[in-house]
Amino acid sequence: MIRACEGQRETAMWLICHKPTLAKYGIGFVKPAPMPMGKFLRNGYLIKGDTLAELAMNAGIDAPGLEQTVKEFNVGAAQGEDPAFGRGRTSFNRYLADPKNTPNPCVAPVQTGPFFAVKLVMGDLGTFDGIKTSVFGEVLKRDGSRIDGLYAVGNDRASIMGGNYPGAGITHGPNMTFGFVTANYIADQAAN
Repeated sequence: MIRACEGQRETAMWLICHKPTLAKYGIGFVKPAPMPMGKFLRNGYLIKGDTLAELAMNAGIDAPGLEQTVKEFNVGAAQGEDPAFGRGRTSFNRYLADPKNTPNPCVAPVQTGPFFAVKLVMGDLGTFDGIKTSVFGEVLKRDGSRIDGLYAVGNDRASIMGGNYPGAGITHGPNMTFGFVTANYIADQAAN
C-alpha cells in the first residue's frame, strides 16, 4: 500500500503492484491471469504505467514521492519486512498469504514494469443503503412498486441499521431473520 498525494485536501491511498503480482494474485476487483483486465483499464479502476513515474502521472500521484516510497518499501521487502504496515507479523497474516513467497509470505519487492495501481476508497461493510425491499424482501423500483419474482436478502438488501455499521457481525442476525422471512414468503406465494 502506498500513501501519496500529501498536501492535498485528503490523502489518497493506493495499492501498487507490478505485472507478475497482478498476474498471480490480482488486485482489488481485477482477477489473476488469464482473466482479462481491459475493462478495468478502460474504466479507470486500474491504472497502468510502464515505469513508476508514468504510473504516478497516470494516477495523479507525486512521481518522486512514489519512486522513493517504493524504493524504501523494496529495501524492507527484500528482507521479508514491512516496517510501515507490519504485514506478515502475525500468524493470521501468514496463514492467508502465499507460503511459496519467502522469507515473508505477505511481502515481496515491487520491481519491474509495467506497474499497476488501484485507488483505495475507504468504507465499511454495511455502510451503504443496499437494495430497497418490502418487509418480505421483494425488490422495489424507485416508485415503490415491486419487481415481480425478484427478492433481495443479506447484505444486498438495505440495512435495517439505516446505513450504519455498529459492529462486527451485526448483519448476521438481520440477514438470517429476513432470509427466513423472505424464504417463507416465497414458499407461501408458490403454494397459492
